[in-house]
Amino acid sequence: MNRKENHKSGEAFEETQNEISVIVPAYNEEKAIYQSARQIVETLEKMDVQYEVILVDDGSTDNTGDEIRRAIKDFPNVQGVFIKENVGKGNALRRGFQHSKYENICMIDADLDLPPYQIGTLDQIMREKRADIVIGSKRHPQSRLNYPWYRKLYSTTYYFLILVMFGLPVKDTQTGIKIFSREVLERVFPRVVCKQYTLDLELLVVANRLGFKIAEAPVVLEFHKKYGHINWVDIRNIIVDTLAVFYRLYFLKYYDSFLLPAVDYEPRVTIVIPSRELDSNALQCIRKCCELNYGNYEIIFVPDEPVDHSVLPGIVRVIPGGGTSPSAKRNMASTSTDAELIALIDSDAYPDPDWLRNAIPYFQDENIAAVAGPAITPPGDSKRQQASGLIYSSSLVSGSTTFRYTFHSSRNVDDYPSCNFIVRRKDYIEIGGCLEEYWPGEDTVLCLKLTKERKKKILYIPNVFVYHHRRPVYSKHLSQVASYAWHRGYFSKKFPETSRRLQFFVPSVFVLFVICGLAPAILNSIIRLVYISVLSFYFLLVILSGIKSLDVIINLMIIPGIVTTHFTYGTMFMFGLISRGRKK
Repeated sequence: MNRKENHKSGEAFEETQNEISVIVPAYNEEKAIYQSARQIVETLEKMDVQYEVILVDDGSTDNTGDEIRRAIKDFPNVQGVFIKENVGKGNALRRGFQHSKYENICMIDADLDLPPYQIGTLDQIMREKRADIVIGSKRHPQSRLNYPWYRKLYSTTYYFLILVMFGLPVKDTQTGIKIFSREVLERVFPRVVCKQYTLDLELLVVANRLGFKIAEAPVVLEFHKKYGHINWVDIRNIIVDTLAVFYRLYFLKYYDSFLLPAVDYEPRVTIVIPSRELDSNALQCIRKCCELNYGNYEIIFVPDEPVDHSVLPGIVRVIPGGGTSPSAKRNMASTSTDAELIALIDSDAYPDPDWLRNAIPYFQDENIAAVAGPAITPPGDSKRQQASGLIYSSSLVSGSTTFRYTFHSSRNVDDYPSCNFIVRRKDYIEIGGCLEEYWPGEDTVLCLKLTKERKKKILYIPNVFVYHHRRPVYSKHLSQVASYAWHRGYFSKKFPETSRRLQFFVPSVFVLFVICGLAPAILNSIIRLVYISVLSFYFLLVILSGIKSLDVIINLMIIPGIVTTHFTYGTMFMFGLISRGRKK
């Protein structure tokens, strides 16, 4: 997949090189951030360029924010971005880029291990080689390093790993100084998933995939910290994230997704959060919604009973819904607003900061009724919750719908959970909203009406994602599975257009095979051989599918979790299939 010809040539290319935005992410860098800003400003003044310096406080717990404000006061071209909670370097750089205005974007670490005067070197190489990206490289023959031996060992080992896995045309990905053209980041950032450990790698992998030209520059690295930030937990997380990039690149084809860049237009959005009460999950959801990187929205919280408004931010409206279902609560909220879009999210979920920002561009097409995205298990969830999320993301459990739980390529869908669902209010109202008699399953009917009655599309966009707390294995997880299965079985009769599909019947067929085949297998040796062979093959698949984490304990929970999920789903699907009534 190659991009179009580089449009920067001759005079136009030289002109764009005379402006630069420098982004400096900082987490607990109170001792270095002011000095870093001063040195960057001095460097840029000597380069005779138009410039801005964007210091991003990534939820620091020390005085980094105060030092950034001091730099803003002392240097006229310095500005700050303040993130309330530490999310990771990836999010900090993305937010800094969203606040930038110039054609070339330099990213440099705040700790001064890489003296800022080197920005000029990278800028010159970008001019000479007409490159889209220039990265500092510790492995460049002209680099000068004051670097501990163990960090050199880590770097060399990781280089060979990256070379084998990705074949990138560079010898170093992790050095903290890089320059990108704006076009690169406009196309790459929407595809980037990593927030922390392998951001640099993912940026370069995606840019290379899209056909951008990457050049390397020598660096001077003066290692100031005695031990550095890398420990064995970091190494494990780096390995996990690197494997995840590999999987998304070669297996999911995620980076080949058609993703639109953000637009300036911000239509009014109402976020609807139904809940029984204002519990810790609901409060987290509300607070995270208040931190969205979007300017034109409100939040409607619909609990059973009135709540104390003093604990809620000002943009939150509360509409008590009584003991009604989530479907009814969503309908109540949708009729009490005139917003163009309704964003549905569950109270036990919370959005990525760019949730709305990434969804809005697709609504420029009037044929798009709704945009949905994955519901990712939060990294801070318990091991039992993580096991539940990994069970759902297994293709042995979710079949062709694993994209609901992890990052896959963009696509059209006709059936999607309402825990992450942004819909045009006009379309929602005209189809009568959610059918209040169904829960769960109301989202199946909603999607069916949008796609079949309204003849419109629902898009799955992978970077429009939320984090969804899972029900821990086993009892709560299986209770949820049972409810889903019963409704799917019942819906296979009532709404066959999207519920009478082969993958929904497979667990029931397997359960019948296990139960009905047991007695014949005991009585007949040939049938016994077939029976044992099928079960052996099944358990082999379960074991292979259950190895989804570097945590052995989580894997040991996943394996029996897959089996019990199959039997629970298969059994309850049959009960729903033969049911004559509906179950709320």
